[in-house]
Amino acid sequence: MKPFRIYPSERTTFKDRVSGVTIHKLTQYLGHSIHPYFTNNGWYDNNQKMLFTSHRGNVSNLHSIDIVSGEISQLTDMPGYGKPASFSNHVNPVRNETYYWHNNCAYAIDLHTLETRPLWVAPRGFTTGSLISGADGKYVYTYLNEDVSDRVYTNLTAGYIGMRELFLARPKTKIIRISTEGYGAEVVWEEDCWANHVNPSYTQPNIITFAHEGPWELVEHRIWVLDVDAGKAYKLRERRVEGEKIGHEYWHLDGIHVGYQVHKPDGHSYFGFIKYDGTGEIEAPAVRYPGPDHIHSNDFNLVVSDSGKTIKLYRYNGTGFDGPRILCMHDGSFHFGFAHPHPRFTPDGRNVVFNSDASGYCNIYMAEIPEDFY
Repeated sequence: MKPFRIYPSERTTFKDRVSGVTIHKLTQYLGHSIHPYFTNNGWYDNNQKMLFTSHRGNVSNLHSIDIVSGEISQLTDMPGYGKPASFSNHVNPVRNETYYWHNNCAYAIDLHTLETRPLWVAPRGFTTGSLISGADGKYVYTYLNEDVSDRVYTNLTAGYIGMRELFLARPKTKIIRISTEGYGAEVVWEEDCWANHVNPSYTQPNIITFAHEGPWELVEHRIWVLDVDAGKAYKLRERRVEGEKIGHEYWHLDGIHVGYQVHKPDGHSYFGFIKYDGTGEIEAPAVRYPGPDHIHSNDFNLVVSDSGKTIKLYRYNGTGFDGPRILCMHDGSFHFGFAHPHPRFTPDGRNVVFNSDASGYCNIYMAEIPEDFY
């Protein structure tokens, strides 16, 4: 099936005003476009295409962009009324499909034929989370949070309004495993605690991480590993000093190591890598805190962050981090959730993709990484 609409390339290329690095602005539409979240793998067709969500025509739809030609394809055709669909922008590593929520139903969509099929309907009384597939492609993982909107007002995309109150309400959370082959769904973990950020390992089918959410200084322990087959969860990188704030966890491409960030009471942020079994930890100071600073890396070698108005790179030298070096300016506002730059490396590690609302609407940018770190 052909895409519902094809847009010609919107790509413009320029040199960053500070670093001189080559930047490609991939989208130009007068409506928000959002790249895959830094924990989600949105690439397919041999990494030549990338999924993204765009609000073109005042409707939220799934799109893809050809990284070489810049051509944009609209992959869904949602109605312009009712609750908008929620797209995960994550590609199943085995099945050529991605997943989304619409009217409380989880759907799969084939990225070549664009055929969709319903997978599972979430129960009433819960809000839904992203749909991320596991390493073997057999299951999609998500979470359900008890809907406490009748007693707690939140607007988390607008500066995390209500985050503390939601944390204190301790809503029931269910982590769900949904079959991609039509066999229904099952609860693999539940507790009376606000939890989210469910992220399966890229290579270990039975291993996922999830997070206890809330203000970092109040959360007793942030990063958890769940062995789905055993039904057991355990802590990863426990707090060691009073006042430590831990988060921004993500998987390396090897599916073995988890990257994360620690804000120390001494005013410094540390970057860390650790195996999912809790061994092999590497941790070193990187940048001063505070400041919005999401991080990502494909491996140990190079870390990217978005603190302040810049996209920064940090190189691991065996004992600590060289840098930071300014890759480019993002000039974003951080005023609402998807306007956070959330930089992430492309699978080949040659570019960094990020969001920015510097032009008024949120658009997608790709910065080329110089061969010489310095």
